[in-house]
Amino acid sequence: MKDAFVNICNVPTHIYTKGRWIEESLDNEKEIAICITGNPGVPGFYTEFIEELYQRLECKMPVWVIGHMGHDDPPATSIREVPQLKGNEELFDLNAQIRHKIEFIKKYIPQDCKIHLIGHSIGAWMILQMLENDYIRQAVIKCYMLFPTVERMIESQNGWVFTKIALPMYWIFGFLIVLFNRLPVFIRMCFIHLYFLLSAIPSHFRGAALCYSKASVVEKVIFLAEDEMARVRFLQTNIIEQNLNLLTFYYGTTDGWVPVEYFNGLKKEFPEIDAQLDTKKIDHAFVLRYSKPMGGIVSNMIVQNSTLF
Repeated sequence: MKDAFVNICNVPTHIYTKGRWIEESLDNEKEIAICITGNPGVPGFYTEFIEELYQRLECKMPVWVIGHMGHDDPPATSIREVPQLKGNEELFDLNAQIRHKIEFIKKYIPQDCKIHLIGHSIGAWMILQMLENDYIRQAVIKCYMLFPTVERMIESQNGWVFTKIALPMYWIFGFLIVLFNRLPVFIRMCFIHLYFLLSAIPSHFRGAALCYSKASVVEKVIFLAEDEMARVRFLQTNIIEQNLNLLTFYYGTTDGWVPVEYFNGLKKEFPEIDAQLDTKKIDHAFVLRYSKPMGGIVSNMIVQNSTLF
């Protein structure tokens, strides 16, 4: 596995790849799988997932994951910096993140290499918007929408908690984040390790969590989440209807962002749609504890739609 920060839309963007690096030739690759993260868009949380997916696909196609602009800062030694949020809001909202993914695909994926596009959470909503772009639509074999926040986010249980409790108290949380980042790295890692231990989260994600805990990153994550609450309202039935053959949905049964009623509503609206309900009680944030089973589930989906198997 390889990772680095590359310049996309003039913003350093963290990319992880398995199989081929983005600057290596894809001339001999007929298909590729690209994962668009949820929010926070920290690709370091997806390493176990793409590793499992790559192995389950018998190493026959590269698997890449791209994070969101501003959700991961490059090392202090980097010559490039992520712009601050204030005064640059248009760089970090939903529209910008969508343009960011389109530019990445146009820049690094040749037209004869077809794409399996994986969207987790808000990444699924971004994919729906990307399918409005003819270039992307023609490049895609299939889109796999995992725990998809594609409608009524603010009406969900977690949406209510975020808007009614978390946002009004953000000034306190933001102050604590600033204090936390003034602690020595060793102390911060101890706190993160303790939280992971109590939450049964694998310790190898501690580095990604440390990056995510930066004040400059947290404010952009919250900013994007606010935009999601405002914009992800009604199910975009017109986009779904126009792309039924390209879409596969996977819903959870214990999801605070996407209740089962959203799955039922989708199936009622589109009885023929390829949508399934999880039977393993996998969390919405599957990358923290369920990367391997989800890697198996998604690999089975890809195999069914690939010409390589």
